[in-house]
Amino acid sequence: MAKHVELPDTNQSVWQLSAIQLSGWTSLPILATSILVLEQNSFYGAILTIIVGNAIAWFIRLAIIMMSYEKRQSTLDIAKVYLGNMGGYFIGAFLLISTLAWFIAQTTAASKTLTHLLLIEENPSIDKFTQISVFVGIVSTFLCMEGVTLLKKLASFVFPFLIAAFIAVIFIIPFKLPEITTAGLSLAGLTLVLITNLGITSDLPTFFRHSKSLHTSIKALTVIQLVSLAIALLGLYLGSIITGAFEINEALVLGTSSEVLRLSLIIFIFLSVICANVANVYSASVGWEVIAPKALLGRKEYLILGLGLTTIFILVSNLFSIEFLLNSSDSSLVNLCIILIIGYMLSKARKSEPSRFEQVGYFTAWFVSTTLNILQFSEILPIHISPIATSLASILIILSLFFLTKRCITKRV
Repeated sequence: MAKHVELPDTNQSVWQLSAIQLSGWTSLPILATSILVLEQNSFYGAILTIIVGNAIAWFIRLAIIMMSYEKRQSTLDIAKVYLGNMGGYFIGAFLLISTLAWFIAQTTAASKTLTHLLLIEENPSIDKFTQISVFVGIVSTFLCMEGVTLLKKLASFVFPFLIAAFIAVIFIIPFKLPEITTAGLSLAGLTLVLITNLGITSDLPTFFRHSKSLHTSIKALTVIQLVSLAIALLGLYLGSIITGAFEINEALVLGTSSEVLRLSLIIFIFLSVICANVANVYSASVGWEVIAPKALLGRKEYLILGLGLTTIFILVSNLFSIEFLLNSSDSSLVNLCIILIIGYMLSKARKSEPSRFEQVGYFTAWFVSTTLNILQFSEILPIHISPIATSLASILIILSLFFLTKRCITKRV
């Protein structure tokens, strides 16, 4: 197995850690989740659901950060502690698949919207969507070549512009505050919030291993969660301009005749997708290090990943269901997060790292739960049962069986 490249930066501040997470990496999924929660609840019920979900997510993320800081471990490093080396290969593969899925989904949505918002006269035979997609891919590749070193500079520079553009959009878009109604907590909405947060949470160690100190990490996590909560709540106001496919309703935007709104959306969408793609490539690099020879690590891996993802996007983005790919890869990361939390709590209670037998148990629980989720998304198994409920049930059952088996073996010995 290829060795990880030595960390080039272990002194990131609260601002840098927060900016990386909030500049597209988490903001786009959070905004999409807000719209979905609003579809299943009243406006005020959605607010309550989002607040409760984010409060729970903070405690889960704190545990993930606590388990990763001491040894400066990435998500893959921690996965190998609890799932073993074989589990590391599988998690590495799913990190690459997840990056491909998000790269295609985010680039597609952003390019379609920018195609309508950029009022440039061109020959009708020219495919503006492909032009913009390739441009986004090339810019993302260029900016990802220095890894986390350039990522933190990019995010720190871009984040203030994103906030300014987002605030401008919120103030300008047409919106009428709904009448006050009973604010009920939506379990379906809460599940959506937690799934989004858990999927992102499992990848936090890869970024937080660069923190200056544990205290810095905790402060950054708190800032990220508070800003994420604000983005999620303000995202509810975007319901009037977001379509069911998470694309901007350009007819409504252009119908306002507001150039400030149009330009603000262009800035926000373009900068968000660039930052998200660059962060995605860095996240995927830890998976690449598992399968790639040592000669293809460092700057080369970022170049290969950036150009490779752009090429794949051009060739196959319309050949398969991106929704299925996203759901499958995200469920694998959600299941990983659940297992890491359980494993961490049990290891802390026993004051020892997992044994080889326990690693097999954790890997089996992750593999089975992820397989069941994929079968659900394929509609081979019933989808009306919540995938996260399926995951929790299967993980708890499998781990219980493994630990009961271990206890019986120990007693016999």
